[in-house]
Amino acid sequence: MNDPRLHFKKPLLTSPFHTRTSALNKLNSWGPWGGYTTVLAYDDEPMEYTAIRNQASVYDLSPMVKYKIAGKDAAAYLNRLMIRNVEKLKVGYVHYTVWCDDQGKLLDDGTLFRRSASDFMLCCQERHLPWLLDSALGYDVAISEISEEIAALSLQGPCSYSVLKAAGFEKAAALKPFQMADFKFGKSGTLTISRTGFTGDLG
Repeated sequence: MNDPRLHFKKPLLTSPFHTRTSALNKLNSWGPWGGYTTVLAYDDEPMEYTAIRNQASVYDLSPMVKYKIAGKDAAAYLNRLMIRNVEKLKVGYVHYTVWCDDQGKLLDDGTLFRRSASDFMLCCQERHLPWLLDSALGYDVAISEISEEIAALSLQGPCSYSVLKAAGFEKAAALKPFQMADFKFGKSGTLTISRTGFTGDLG
């Protein structure tokens, strides 16, 4: 889909973590992703892979596309698009799912977060806002892209909880697979942690 933010004359965006990631990027290895400039590798790729499998690693997922989908018919609307039964998605949990057009063609895959009975967040790789809006005809639902409002980090590996604990998020240990919860962050902030790792390990 055409996205005016990705015009060749416009510079790539940087995430809120850019200052930190650029300081760690010893290889000066960068690449474009979803209109952002992101690190491709920091220092040593085999060692980074080893860290995921034996300790922990962090990756900036801020360029992932995020949509807020809310309203009285939000669940019914999403249930029409997703291949999984959205009615079975409990509040505070996440579905990994795919969605199709009216001809059954698979459009993308991603994660669907249910924050309340009528408030969802869809996180995916590609932009689908025009299609999502067209598909909402007849439903009492509001859809908006919130990608630039939410920064995201992926913390993966068998020691990932130890990192969270050291950062003061001990209660994250209670999270079940594909469960999410909000935690206090700083003096007045809120941080959402979800157990939605895709590396085959804790994350």
